[in-house]
Amino acid sequence: MTIVVEEPRTTGAPDAAVQHVPYDFSRPAQLSRESIRHLEAAFESFARLWSSQLTAKVRLRAHVALERVELVTYEEYASTLPGTTAMVTGAFADREEPCVVQFGLDSALLWVVQMMGGRSTTLPEGRTFTPIELALVRHVMDGTFEHLGASLDPLLPDAPVFGAVHYNPQYMQVISAAAAVIVARYAMRLGDAETAATVMLPVSVVVDRLAEAGDGVAPGHTAEHTLDQVSRAPVDVALRLAPITIRAGEVLELAPGDLLRFPHPETKPFELVAGATPIARATPGARGSRLACTITTVHEETR
Repeated sequence: MTIVVEEPRTTGAPDAAVQHVPYDFSRPAQLSRESIRHLEAAFESFARLWSSQLTAKVRLRAHVALERVELVTYEEYASTLPGTTAMVTGAFADREEPCVVQFGLDSALLWVVQMMGGRSTTLPEGRTFTPIELALVRHVMDGTFEHLGASLDPLLPDAPVFGAVHYNPQYMQVISAAAAVIVARYAMRLGDAETAATVMLPVSVVVDRLAEAGDGVAPGHTAEHTLDQVSRAPVDVALRLAPITIRAGEVLELAPGDLLRFPHPETKPFELVAGATPIARATPGARGSRLACTITTVHEETR
């Protein structure tokens, strides 16, 4: 038996006037708009410096433009990358989590061709680097990490330094798959060739600096807001009799008009439950044309 528990209506502003942003428990980390703007400004500054660096070192007009900044898990980030690509890690002096600058192997090989004096108007076929090519790419990336550190200086613990080059994002486990990361996605143009690149920063490296700058993670979501939103969440409640155990065969043979005797005394209150959790005891009754119940006791653990 399900009994409707009616609460007295209160006067004042309607509940619809209180607006809350739904909380995504599968993605607990959130960035405020101020934080996003702060990060976008820093990553756009890096894009300008990186463009100038590539143009000077590669001897090919390069243009890097920021497309968007997003907050995802590392697993989600890795799943958006090609199966084979260049992922260059940048290590921080006092942190285990590195940052990552990712770009296509074809783009890097075009850099090498240009630095070796060659001329190409198309991207070469992507492949892993030879030792000489790796040395040239590292030469470029040393300057890239310097520019990244200069652009994001207020947000980073220190300037990152070249760590290593990885080719498969699925096997590159630099941090936990569920760890939150900030990803800046760039559109890159090298001469007439267009490609893409990304920069990944672990949130754990950046969040403290954002908070110190006054742009913390979700500053409006205080404990009071969370408690208020949880208290307004709808919950289904029901009145429950003492259960009875019968055989499965009897259940299959049930028909309209059958009588089941429950071991629940008439004078004993019913259990008021939320899901499977008892929260109170109540006696059934009526209010107008609708069934209702009167709370007699409330379990202490639910207070």
